[in-house]
Amino acid sequence: MIKNYLLTAFRNVLRYKGFSLINIFGLSLSMSVCMLIMVVILDQYSYDDIHTKKDRIYRVEQVDSLANIGLKMASNPYVLGTELRDKYAIAEKVVIVNNTFRAEGLYNETRLAFNGLYTNTDFFDVFDFQLEDGSVELMDEPYTMVLSRETADKFFGDEDPIGKFIEIDTLNSYEVVGVMAKSRKKSHIQFEALVSISTLEILDQKRDEPRFINNWETGWGSWIYMLLPEKADLGNIQQILDQISIEKYKGNDETNLSFYLQPLDKIVPGPMLGNELGVFLPKVFILFLGGLALIIIISAAFNYTSLSVARSMLRAREVGVRKTFGAFRSQVIMQFLIEAVVIAVISLLLAIVLLQFLLPAFSGMQMMSLLEIRPEQNTTIYLWFLIFALVTGLFSGALPAFVISAFKPISVLKGITNIKFFSRITLRKILLVSQFVFSMVFIISILLIFKQMNFMINADLGFDAEVIYDIDLQGKDFNKAKAEYSQLPEVLSMSASSHIPGEGNMRSVDIRLKAEDDKYEAHYFSVDENHIETMGLELVAGRNFPENMSTENEKFVIASEMTLDHFQLGSAQDALGTTLILDDSTMVEIIGIIKDYQYLAVFLNQRPLMLRYIPASHYHAFLRLNSPDMTATVDKLERTWKKIDPVHDFEGDFLDDRIKYYYTFFEDIMYTVGFATLLAIIIAAFGLLGMATYSTRTRLKEIGIRKVFGAEVNHIVLLVSKSYMWLMLIAAVIGGIIAYLVNNLWLQNLSKSVDFGMGTILAGVFIVVIVGLLTISSQTLKAAQTNPATTLKSE
Repeated sequence: MIKNYLLTAFRNVLRYKGFSLINIFGLSLSMSVCMLIMVVILDQYSYDDIHTKKDRIYRVEQVDSLANIGLKMASNPYVLGTELRDKYAIAEKVVIVNNTFRAEGLYNETRLAFNGLYTNTDFFDVFDFQLEDGSVELMDEPYTMVLSRETADKFFGDEDPIGKFIEIDTLNSYEVVGVMAKSRKKSHIQFEALVSISTLEILDQKRDEPRFINNWETGWGSWIYMLLPEKADLGNIQQILDQISIEKYKGNDETNLSFYLQPLDKIVPGPMLGNELGVFLPKVFILFLGGLALIIIISAAFNYTSLSVARSMLRAREVGVRKTFGAFRSQVIMQFLIEAVVIAVISLLLAIVLLQFLLPAFSGMQMMSLLEIRPEQNTTIYLWFLIFALVTGLFSGALPAFVISAFKPISVLKGITNIKFFSRITLRKILLVSQFVFSMVFIISILLIFKQMNFMINADLGFDAEVIYDIDLQGKDFNKAKAEYSQLPEVLSMSASSHIPGEGNMRSVDIRLKAEDDKYEAHYFSVDENHIETMGLELVAGRNFPENMSTENEKFVIASEMTLDHFQLGSAQDALGTTLILDDSTMVEIIGIIKDYQYLAVFLNQRPLMLRYIPASHYHAFLRLNSPDMTATVDKLERTWKKIDPVHDFEGDFLDDRIKYYYTFFEDIMYTVGFATLLAIIIAAFGLLGMATYSTRTRLKEIGIRKVFGAEVNHIVLLVSKSYMWLMLIAAVIGGIIAYLVNNLWLQNLSKSVDFGMGTILAGVFIVVIVGLLTISSQTLKAAQTNPATTLKSE
């Protein structure tokens, strides 16, 4: 029986090639995108499945209530972990993970930069990371480490790494006591090496001011995990965390952290937290992708439904004949459902092919390139694809199957004009309008995103980013670099800086005019006396930092014009000589005023900026270049770097390229929304095509009669198209309003944004109307040109 159903289904697919191709193409395109989203979502939900105790593992997160918006961070003060471990018997194990291990390792002739996590042997009791070789028991000793398999291969090749020593920065030698086994499963905890945490404590105690040990102010760099006992009292643990917060931060005007538990299985996907340990997508983005997939597949399924209903006009007699010869309604339903499933499965096969093209393009996006999604590693995903196709087919074919099977033989055998389906204000019109509303919103959104992206890339930053080359000093002395690079004729000037302007990085400092005043958060860069000249900044009043800078010059600052307005210092000239209190006690004098420039990303709100001189924070060298051949000049810069640092690779780029790279996240959004826009238009056009096909087929005799009585082709086209164009206009109005409201939500949060005028909305309306006209005219023009003798002949 099933065999007969399948044979009939395949015959009908081949018989109605036009309908079949439209359905298969529309479904496969939609399914490929939905499957791509499924790959991403399933990948994200597979994180940390490797850990068998994950239902009892919790991470501590912090909230800084003194931050402007209550900043939530995944990291915590290191000392919180030791406090929970040593003073409170609330967990079976407390594990501290610190990510500040960044080193240059040397073994024989192999030199390699790598990163790692400081932790102890309890790490392996809580998490199910397996060793391939060695023993974790030795990792409690100082200067010991466990390497990932990949890192071990890079250092030692075919040698046995156990017991070997890696020299780190010529200061210490670290013994390799273990090698991690490769795992196909993902974890949000990612590392190249695990280093004994006793090493961190020794190194930190050697500092003049320990950064982590007994320091409750440093809330970055360390993550705290707890393995709780079965049926642990989470409420009691939260009370202890609250008590610690009160004890350590009560009366602290600078830091007030509170702590909360986060289950391991809620980390990925989870809320957006600052300073996350791994690379993954926040839950809000997963929900956005899931909603997008739902909209796409429901729209595609409706299109299949509407096209199937339109095709049913051609198969009405077939149904009538089947029922006349004794076919039950259930058998007719089964036939049409199987046909829908067959088309869905064929679409699935084509969608899998399309997916192979989509995955590389999608993985090339910046926000996805680090996720390393490999669907071939998860064979069960293809089972999910098959289930997805079957559900899509059944969902799409259900309505046509039940509607067509309900046709009465006596009605359909008289002619298709006796069938009235969706004849009033119906669901099909509502869904059709909804589809074009989505299209309208997507079109306007992509136009705005493109305009905003173009605006940000081409915005006047206030400095000469295109001729300034940034070199990452990688810990090397700036003066040594300056001595070498200043000899090059292509280098007009050179300066030091703590940060790259035009991105999102800076340092914050609290400013007051008087001790009794409220603090105001401002930003500062650490620079030298050549910074203003090199960057091309405008000194409005006062003087630059003096030459031959010394640490005493840290008492001077150069402020931005925004500082004048906020602190009501009057004119730029009046502000000179004003004393500011930085943080609690640092007294500085304003010696110059510079014109405001875009030191943060264009979309971020800027604050008053201070230029200070703190040599220990000079991480970047800026070179102002003048050369007809910049490529050759950059090669010369790279060769010169070898004189400064023969070990580390040269790292540099033009400032404008660095800034453009910073905006690639917006490019990712633009491409995602752009692709969704194209897909939404195609799906909506297919839906409109189905409705237009249905309408023209049911009105063929009416059109024939009108032509007999002298109606022109253009009048008939207008008559048939009019109702659909009204639907297009309704969709345009609703879509325009929704697009205006939705896009203003994100535009108003940007410090500088493009104007959202009527021109953008009208452009969206124009695109929707043109797509609608072309789609409708493909059917109405064909119907209007049909010979009346063909449509009016006796049946």
